[in-house]
Amino acid sequence: MFKKVVISILLGTALVMSGCGSSDGEGESALETQQMLDNGEYAAVIAKLGASADSTSDYLSLAAAYMGKAGFSLSSIIGIVVASSEAEEDSAFASFIKNSKSTSNPQSLSDLKTAVDYYQKVVQNKCLDTNATLSGAEEDLCLYVGLSKVSQTAVAIGYIAGDVNVLNDSNSSDPKLAASLCAMQYAFDGTQDANCTFSAESNVTFVQSGKTYGDINITVDGNTTFEYLISGSADPRSTVLTSGMCTLDSFATRVDDTNDTSYHVCPIDETNTTVETTTEKILVDALNEGVDSVGAAVSDDVQADIDAFKQEIIDTRVPADSNTTITIEDIIKYLDDNNQ
Repeated sequence: MFKKVVISILLGTALVMSGCGSSDGEGESALETQQMLDNGEYAAVIAKLGASADSTSDYLSLAAAYMGKAGFSLSSIIGIVVASSEAEEDSAFASFIKNSKSTSNPQSLSDLKTAVDYYQKVVQNKCLDTNATLSGAEEDLCLYVGLSKVSQTAVAIGYIAGDVNVLNDSNSSDPKLAASLCAMQYAFDGTQDANCTFSAESNVTFVQSGKTYGDINITVDGNTTFEYLISGSADPRSTVLTSGMCTLDSFATRVDDTNDTSYHVCPIDETNTTVETTTEKILVDALNEGVDSVGAAVSDDVQADIDAFKQEIIDTRVPADSNTTITIEDIIKYLDDNNQ
């Protein structure tokens, strides 16, 4: 899939990622914005337009700025896709995860989600509407919406794994990924995998967001323990994406690691929003919608490769079935099979 997607990217209009080419014509101000994007001054573009954006040109510029801030500018995302397509490893998706991890930063997931929000202000939900008739510019937008969502999945896997390189190395495994998969399965249906040791689940509440999570420690190989937060009150639940550790009183205390027992793994979502940043939402929703959005943007002869991309994950099902929607259990099985 990746080589043909690269061709689609290169044939697409530059306005989608660069923010230029809008018919809104803000003249000198638009040129200044474009120069900032060209120079990688993404924070400056966000500061300039974020509070007053009200046009297609503004939305595209902000989308490009947030993509660039996330580490996924036009040149970098093409580089990731090319490197993944040419990787010697068997799994193109695993290579995409590894290459995305190397270019991402702690704010990448949030920035990628914001970029999609701005793109969708222009294209709305047409990328997922199988009956929609798309213009050439809208197809380009759908391509980048899709790539951004797939990139979110790759970045999220970087959060739940300690070493993403093991996904392409059949001779090694990652204990953090093994524990994360045990936690994801436990949250989904209460199953406790025999390869992991589970502590008793308790509740923790973060003061700033007012959110309460199930808190559980999972030990792998008898000596490596990882903490997880679980969202929801009844199965199926989901683990929450976390980054670093913080106290329950303040997200500002976030540190990479500590032995202080007053610290817990810290959710990346620091606000009391209605949409929780859970592992399932990023890995399942973003991946399905991302692949479907890419599919809406490419020609029919590329569609078979798009389907094959999803099939790489679906093929791990036991027993096999014909459902083409990726589930959380498909993700768990795929990652588990590649973490051997």
